[in-house]
Amino acid sequence: MNTATKENSVELLKKLRDVYQGQLDTSVIEEIETVIAALESCDCSGAMQDSEDWKMRVLKVIADVIRFVTNITELMK
Repeated sequence: MNTATKENSVELLKKLRDVYQGQLDTSVIEEIETVIAALESCDCSGAMQDSEDWKMRVLKVIADVIRFVTNITELMK
């Protein structure tokens, strides 16, 4: 994962956390915090497999947020 992608991922995850924190399950918030901390503290530009793992983990967290927000929106209708 290159530096720009890593920075964009961290920024996006922080925004999602801040905007939807009240609506998200605790496990999702913890996963967001874990991924943010790991991305900020490590050099993920190393091995290709590690880079792909981090990309998939970021995408999984984003998907979890979308799923929770969508479910809540549907319940409010």
